[in-house]
Order: sequence, then C-alpha cells, then structure tokens
Amino acid sequence: MASGGNEPFLPFEIIINILKRLPVKSIVRFRCVCKDWKNLFKTPSFITEHLRHSDHDNPLLLLHEYNCYRGHTSLGLLNHKMETIEVLSIPSIDGFRYNWSIIGSCNGLLCVTINLYRNGFPRSLCLWNPMIREVREIPQTTNDYWGFCRFGFGFCSILNDYKIVKFYNQELRKKKEIDQDYDVAKQGHDGVEMYSLSTDSWKELGFGALQNIEVTFTTASTDGMMVWVGERDSFPVLVSFDMVTEVFTITPILSVDGGLPTNLGAYQGKFAIFFRSYGYNSTDIMVMEQVASESGRSLSCTEEYSIDTFSHAPDPVCIWGNEVVFLGIESETDESEGIPGYFLNLFNLTTKKWKEFRNFSSNHDCSAGFTYERSLVSVWNTQVE
Repeated sequence: MASGGNEPFLPFEIIINILKRLPVKSIVRFRCVCKDWKNLFKTPSFITEHLRHSDHDNPLLLLHEYNCYRGHTSLGLLNHKMETIEVLSIPSIDGFRYNWSIIGSCNGLLCVTINLYRNGFPRSLCLWNPMIREVREIPQTTNDYWGFCRFGFGFCSILNDYKIVKFYNQELRKKKEIDQDYDVAKQGHDGVEMYSLSTDSWKELGFGALQNIEVTFTTASTDGMMVWVGERDSFPVLVSFDMVTEVFTITPILSVDGGLPTNLGAYQGKFAIFFRSYGYNSTDIMVMEQVASESGRSLSCTEEYSIDTFSHAPDPVCIWGNEVVFLGIESETDESEGIPGYFLNLFNLTTKKWKEFRNFSSNHDCSAGFTYERSLVSVWNTQVE
C-alpha cells in the first residue's frame, strides 16, 4: 500500500484485481461507490475476468422445480453437496405469472420461453440474468410465435455474441388454434431464423440442409455451436449449428444397444447424447467432439459410457461437471398433496459411483436442471469502452 499524503492509496490495477474476485452481489452493491466503478463493471474485459474467477470452472446446479397443479415454481442454486445455497427471485412481471420454461443457461444468462396458453405455445422469449435482476423481452419477428417452434440458445466467444435459433412452420405459425400433435407430425418444420444479442435483431437462415428434418424439444450448446436431436424419415439425427459460419450440419445417430436418444447435455466442452435402453434399466451416453470438415465443424463420437440404473428408472437431467444428474420418482406419494415425491441422484463418470438424495423435492411434480455460473453479463449488451 502506497501513500501520497495522509490517506492510504492503492493503484487502480490492484483494485481491479481485488474487485474481479468478489461475489456478484457485492459488485452490484459497489456500483454505487463511484462512477468509475459503475462504468468498470460494465466493461467486457471486467465482466469476462469476473466470470473466470467466479463459477465458470466450477458451476452450480440450477434446479427449476414447478408444481403444475398449484402453479408454484422454485429456482434454486445447489452446490455439489446438493445443498441449496440460494433461492433465486422470480421476476415480478406479467409474463412470469404464466407457465414458463428455460431453454438454456450460458454465462449467467437464462433464455426463457413464456407461455400464455395452455397448449404450450410460447408467447414470448426473454433473456434473464437472475443475479443482477435484469430481464429483457426479445423482439418478435414477422414470424410470430403462433405454431410449433423449437429453440436453441448459446454463446460464441469468437463473435462475443449470444444467439437464439428458432425453428418454425410457415403455415402453423399463422394459426392460433391447432391440433398440435397432428399438425406437427404432418407438416414438421420448414423455416429457421436466428436472433443476435449484439445487433438486437433477427435474420432468416437457409433451410437447405434441414429439408425433411423434424427438430425435437431437446437442445444443448457449447462455445460457438448448438445441437438438437431430430428425425429424418423416422430415423434419429443430430442437428448442429455453427454460430460463426451459420451452417447447419446433419449427423446420423447410431443407436446404442437398441436405445433411443432422450436428451442432450455438455461434457467437458463436448456434446453428450443420452440413450435409454428398451428395458429401462440402463442409460448410455455418447460423447461427440467437434471436428473440422469442408462445410465447417461437424461432430464425431469420441467416448461412450453405460450406466446401470435401478428399477425405478431415473431420467438423466444434465451433466454437471463429471457427474450425471438423474431425476426419479418415489414409489410412495404425499397423501396431503396427492403428487409423487422426487429424488435426485448423481453418477460420477470418473469414479463410477452413485450419490443418492431422497425426498429432495416433494412439493413439486416436475424439475429441470442446468449448469449455472453467476455473472455480471447484461441482457442489454451495454458496454462502456
């Protein structure tokens, strides 16, 4: 510590080095200290450095629980001991009073669909950073949100941009009341568009490689690439999207022991496909690595795992570090609530050991899990140079 007079003095570089190691909540409070600090916390370099020193290498588990019967919802952050270290506040805006779901989580931002009608059609899309309590409704496009849509959300470090991809059907998007199951199976998707946070705008993407592809609900992303499970002629395929080249690639999915793909995740910067066996007593995981090809980046299988599950067949929710998070249903129900009790199990892909957490969520009837890093990333993409 240096002193130029009676008051102690620290060089600004040292102050920055201290600040970037503080929790997000402390940074939010310190925005009121002075204008220089407030502007500092908005700079891309500080946001990136702060993220690197927070949860980026050791993310938390974000558990979104909801009770469809009573309309209750809960959003909690868990550590690897499965302790809830924080319950996040749900935004007090009209959209979050309805049924809503999380598309994806990336660098502290959540991409959320807000559903106004019981048939599940998304009314709008939002970007939300729960830690700094920022919510932004994504502008709608000429392709309104009526009809059957599938989404993806990801970040590209090369472009320093967050993007949302939306698949839609040009005829169904104009209808406000349709038989979803019948019309989707009959017509599928025939259009795709992409939103960029840096430009706050949508653009139409070429659909050529996606002809006759039906994109399913599951999605995942790693740096610069998004993937979905889809079908072509009743056979499963992996649909990947390179955010830099804006090129789609279709990769056939070879069945593992006769199982069908049920979910997607990210594992050590690679994509992981979950397969459920026909006997429902095992879950297989195929890890896909990005490789260079003439059309951009494609995917190739590098690792496979087989996990013996138990008789009540828990469902894989996500991969959290080296552990697969499974959600299961207790055989006994809560008589006062009339809903089943849920439990979470963790399977470590390195040690091959299980950790069980029974009666984890008895007041909710459904859960979804995501990895989450607390960050200062703004949904408004505001930067101070």
